[in-house]
Amino acid sequence: MSRLALMTIGLAGLFAAASAQAQQFTATLGYQNTDPKSDNGTLAGADASVNDDWSLTGSAAYGFNDSWSVELWSGLAKYEHDVSLAGLGTIASVEHRPTTLSVNYHFLPESSFRPFLGVGYGWVNVSGERTRGALAGLGIDGDNANGLSLTLGADWYLSENFFLRADVRKIDFDTEVTVETLGNVGTAEVDPLIYGISAGFRF
Repeated sequence: MSRLALMTIGLAGLFAAASAQAQQFTATLGYQNTDPKSDNGTLAGADASVNDDWSLTGSAAYGFNDSWSVELWSGLAKYEHDVSLAGLGTIASVEHRPTTLSVNYHFLPESSFRPFLGVGYGWVNVSGERTRGALAGLGIDGDNANGLSLTLGADWYLSENFFLRADVRKIDFDTEVTVETLGNVGTAEVDPLIYGISAGFRF
């Protein structure tokens, strides 16, 4: 038998053993804040500012073993933010729905308190752009965004299957902004922290 075949069989055996240890699904429902970074770039030559917002979020995850899992997380309702420019006030509002797919490593698997770290990729769907104030009446468009996501969190198991979660994630979210008659006016650098609490259940 070739070395490649032996390696393939060995890796398949290791994966099967790991999966047999703790195949499990978890799901969460949460309420979380999207808090943009303090410096949101320059639009039309003026410093931009994007405010924060709260919304419902949810996730579904599959655990390969007691330590490793893959998680799909998303906003269940859209976030909405006001965009302001220095000297002009609020000039637009925008909605978005963030989604991330990440691989998480869970510490202290035998404890009721289980911190975890995650790294993955995020997508942000931008919609509902509207101009206000000095730009009211003009069309406005923001591009969708994607990039690296990082997560830090902890689960507190109140029973064998029910847990509470607190987590914070960082998403790469920059969107090019185009305004009717003005063209491309710059890039809004949102790059938010998303944090909050969730209730979860393990199947």
